[in-house]
Amino acid sequence: MPEEKEGKAREREEEIELQVQEAIEEEEKKEIERYAVNEPYAYIRIIDTSPPLYEVLEPKLSNGEKELLKEIKNRLYETIDMSFASVTEPDEFLREKVEALFKDLSMELSLSPERMDKIMYYVRRDFIGYGKFDPITRDKMAEDISADGPGIPLYVYHRKYGSIETNVQFDKPELDAMIYKLAQRSGRHISMAKPLLDASLPNKDRLQLSIGSEVTTRGSTFTIRKFKEIPITPIELIDYGTFSVEMIAYLWMAVENGSNILISGGTATGKTTVLNAVSMFIPPESKIVSIEDTREINLSHQNWIPSLTREAEEGGRSIEMFDLLKAALRQRPEYILVGEVRGKEAYTLFQAMATGHITLSTVHADSADAVVKRLTKAPIDIPLMLLDSLDIIPIQRSVKIGNKRVRRCAQIVEVTGIDFDNDTLKTNELFSWRPDKFTFTGKSNVFVEIMDKLIMNENELKNEFARRVRILERMRTKGMDDFESLSKIVFEYRINPEEIEKRIGGT
Repeated sequence: MPEEKEGKAREREEEIELQVQEAIEEEEKKEIERYAVNEPYAYIRIIDTSPPLYEVLEPKLSNGEKELLKEIKNRLYETIDMSFASVTEPDEFLREKVEALFKDLSMELSLSPERMDKIMYYVRRDFIGYGKFDPITRDKMAEDISADGPGIPLYVYHRKYGSIETNVQFDKPELDAMIYKLAQRSGRHISMAKPLLDASLPNKDRLQLSIGSEVTTRGSTFTIRKFKEIPITPIELIDYGTFSVEMIAYLWMAVENGSNILISGGTATGKTTVLNAVSMFIPPESKIVSIEDTREINLSHQNWIPSLTREAEEGGRSIEMFDLLKAALRQRPEYILVGEVRGKEAYTLFQAMATGHITLSTVHADSADAVVKRLTKAPIDIPLMLLDSLDIIPIQRSVKIGNKRVRRCAQIVEVTGIDFDNDTLKTNELFSWRPDKFTFTGKSNVFVEIMDKLIMNENELKNEFARRVRILERMRTKGMDDFESLSKIVFEYRINPEEIEKRIGGT
């Protein structure tokens, strides 16, 4: 009994020391904001440094608790299948196992419920989650997570603060073990013989891994590009300032009436986000086939075939975007969505455009001229003549306004023909952005084509465009920015536009 009292007193002293240490750390750091990612255990706080620092906050463990956690984890490694392949509820299964181990140890040690929950948090984090960077994977504000090598802090691309350093890092054995764990979670294999891997995690997050230091000389690396289960809607893009209301109304009419759109921009400018958003305007009855390397497109349409490429493994045959596109053309789709054109599939895609298939895609280029160079030069090598089938090029940019990095659609350019003398496209700049204002010229070739298709006069088209602008603006002011609301409005608008306008309070 005296020994038990002495042990509890020692633990109490350790707790007080931890509280004092935390209080000192809090005073030394100026906090911009703090939010929960796994309440009540894991929080993220942003520290006011230049640039800001991203900190993961988790419960502090006393020395005794650290030893107990180590013992529990060692015993679990010895007694359970780490893949949880035959376990339907891994969380419950783990808790039962840990409670049984606590009972085995109870002759020597008794824990309060609070301490047991704290230990269980770390067990779940390390066995079911992603270890020390698990809180970052739960952060909805984190778009990308990058480990650039052992002993280097992880970096996060934060929706609000851009690319910032975190307080999490791995040593070499930890990082290598995490690489193998991530590969296993994705259902794929990585090894020194095949040290690079592109895959997707079970939650559809995009994953790029390298192991060792032969191909990445600072050591093993991983990059996780997080999949947004509920995609960003066009209304949210207006709220973010990425597009004006008029630009979204224009794209709504263009997509609905069969314009071919190629969204261009540099890395991390939001090309796929825009592709996903404008695809919500595809008429709900249309047949759609999407083609991607990793799943990023997410639609509410029922008549939709999402297809993915596959790398060859164990002597099997790889399935490339070119193969998927050829298969898609046999499925008679009305709309073809391609995640990004970058290879020989582009030739077939533009042939599909020329034969009447409506296509929406993205390309890595930061201007209309750069789009032409990218598509007509090696390795893509599309004949310039084929680009005449393209109708609209929205150009995305990542720009800095004040201290914030934001995404803006810098231009929407219409393709009006081919300039063979200069080996480029004839274009009409319909919308442009200058910090921080959008300009609309009002002179649109696409609108002329829509008038011909729907047998409308100019006044009728102007009224239709104005009504869509009013509806989008009303949806924005009423907070109707969710996926379901927008899908329902787009569907019902095609049936009775006047009724929809009355219902949401348009004038």
